Amino acid sequence: MGDIVVTARRRDESLSKTPVSVAVISADTLAKAQVGSEQDLRFVAPGLTVRAGLSATSLNYSIRGQSQDAYSNSRPGVLPYINEVQIGGQGSATAFYDLQSVQVLKGPQGTLFGRSATGGAVLFTTAKPTETLSGYASALAGDHGARKIEGAISGPIAGDALTARLAGIFQRRHGFQKNLYYGGRRIGDFERYGGRGSVTVNLGSIKNELVVDYFHDKGENMLGTVSGLLPLTGGPTPLVPLELLYAGVGTPTARATGIGTISAFTGAPASVVAPFYDTYFADPRHANSARDELAAQLARGPYVVNDDGANFHLTKNLIVTNATTVELGGTARLKNILGYTRIRENYGNDADGFPFLVSGQRVGECICNFTRQISDELQLQGTALSDRLDYTIGGYFSDEKTTQRLTNNSLDILFGGFLQHLDNTVKNFTYAGYAQGSFKLTDTGLSATAGFRYTSEKVTRVTLPTNSSRIALGDPAPAGYDYNKSATYNKLSWTLGLQHQVDPTLLVYAASRRAYKSGGYNLLLPPLDGQGVQGGDSYGAEKIIDAELGTKFNGELGDVRTRLNAAFFYNWISNNQRAAYTFVGGGPAVLTVNVPKAEVYGLELDGSIQPTPWLFLGGNVNLTKSKFVDGNVNANGLPVVYDRVADTPKFSGVAYADVTIPLSAELSFLVHGDVYRQSSNFTSPRSLNSAGSIIPSYTTANFRLGLQNDSAGWSLTANLKNAFDKIYYVGGVATGESYQLNTLVPGEPRTFTIEARFKF
Repeated sequence: MGDIVVTARRRDESLSKTPVSVAVISADTLAKAQVGSEQDLRFVAPGLTVRAGLSATSLNYSIRGQSQDAYSNSRPGVLPYINEVQIGGQGSATAFYDLQSVQVLKGPQGTLFGRSATGGAVLFTTAKPTETLSGYASALAGDHGARKIEGAISGPIAGDALTARLAGIFQRRHGFQKNLYYGGRRIGDFERYGGRGSVTVNLGSIKNELVVDYFHDKGENMLGTVSGLLPLTGGPTPLVPLELLYAGVGTPTARATGIGTISAFTGAPASVVAPFYDTYFADPRHANSARDELAAQLARGPYVVNDDGANFHLTKNLIVTNATTVELGGTARLKNILGYTRIRENYGNDADGFPFLVSGQRVGECICNFTRQISDELQLQGTALSDRLDYTIGGYFSDEKTTQRLTNNSLDILFGGFLQHLDNTVKNFTYAGYAQGSFKLTDTGLSATAGFRYTSEKVTRVTLPTNSSRIALGDPAPAGYDYNKSATYNKLSWTLGLQHQVDPTLLVYAASRRAYKSGGYNLLLPPLDGQGVQGGDSYGAEKIIDAELGTKFNGELGDVRTRLNAAFFYNWISNNQRAAYTFVGGGPAVLTVNVPKAEVYGLELDGSIQPTPWLFLGGNVNLTKSKFVDGNVNANGLPVVYDRVADTPKFSGVAYADVTIPLSAELSFLVHGDVYRQSSNFTSPRSLNSAGSIIPSYTTANFRLGLQNDSAGWSLTANLKNAFDKIYYVGGVATGESYQLNTLVPGEPRTFTIEARFKF
């Protein structure tokens, strides 16, 4: 149970002596636990929730109540980094292979990191080239057609002055669902591959580390399933009464209801509506009404769906990071971190989980995103005042551009429905300057930390000529609209803290931080000037201030090696960015509004003990309480009350045990078991939209058996995930207030794999 090195404060430090709440997953843990995706991280990273949106590949991190609403177009509260470069876009930061570590930083990150984040950061660090020849190779096979090969080779090219590393992965797997709409065909298959090259040049006082990473992911998605229909009485009335439009033809009353509702929506007489309506429901794939289809889906379970929309994803990521370090003499060090990302994401999703095209893409259509980002950061680090002061001073620059071409169809029951092209470009230009230092107040371990950062962030929306709203409005833009608009957000972030290293094994700390998320534009809306409360497409910046008290222990209790971390936190959130459903321009729309005040507080515990050389026990507990203190918002004239924080379970935790049984001087038998528990939580921040937006509590168990020969470098591992085949859900989309329906995305069923690995 040795100590772990982290970079939570942008320098190498011992985890047990870092006054920041951070979870670290080592390369060894990532490999043994077969962590292959963001969803797997929640089992090994305390306090991290990974929520799926439209599908299982549309993911969003959530920490301490900081997340992102679907359709809000706001930036996530928790941001991913690879080798200290913040990654934009919605795709994975990198493939999960040949990583040195994954660090999950909890709480506001507004001072030292590239872009201010209100919830935290997930830091991926790739494995570095080595000065001796080394590497590994692994092959995995399992049920559901799972196949994976990966490996790396590393070593010197020109002694210690030039070293390199090459790594790659290929992975494929069958899906877990069947789609009745297309004859019961299996869906969810995917194929991924990636390659990564790393070169380190070491010239003594100058060191340059270049990493080029390419990742390709193609396949289908695990679809969200319809989970509830908002009642038409007793609460907010849905903007679209879906069950009346899709009432079916099961009874004369149902038929009359559907025809009459369509007539009311379109103004067409019943004599015109009836032939189209009858033909629509004569299709055997449309045999059920919306209510009957919901009942059928709930009876089938989430792995058999009846969905008509497009279902695919194609992601191509190119990420280049380059870090140059210059030792200036003494303790001073200059570091420059250059990043370039090019992310292409094409995908099609049906947002409703129905065999009706309520909202989504038809087969052959897509949501096509292209993100290009260039960033550069210059840091000066060192010590001063007789080494009593550790300081970091830096500047940051980022130029990010995303072009989105989104084709969406809705309400095909209305004579084929409505087709929209929501084509936009968003530009984000950011620069910042920061300074942070820790000063030793005494020689007995008491230190103070202070840091400040000034950030200027300019956000621009360009409504492209192919955008349906622009075509309808014409050129030039009429009064009140703007096809090329921008806003600049100038913000000050800070961190203040006290920490006391009581002895070499015990740290106690207190900290307070302020961070923010910039405002922006909701690209799903016409480019109407004004904020969401007025029906406009813009929204303001969100601010968070937190307080955290924590302690870390890494030592021995009696003769037992023990590690224990505890943190209590309280977040005060202002202008929380949330989605609101209302009418804009006579039609249903989703706005992004700023909810005045919310608070989130809780307790996080994680630890481990090693009572004997062959037994290792550990676990974590996360208790979180969240609430909107002032959740009253006016959304374009419609009063909306937010009364619960989404994506924030009150309880989550893991307990695990590792047993190592020596079979000989070199051969060991390994047994691992873990149990994960999560309480219920919500996909909607409004309790009035509870029909199908509650994720039930669940418990899953994972087991692993292995043989390992350390001296020979080989291991053989059998891994059973979700051992008891528990049906559980990992996210969803709450559109009940708009289209009356809500969806939930299921987690993976039981899977079994065997992996052979060789290291040299």
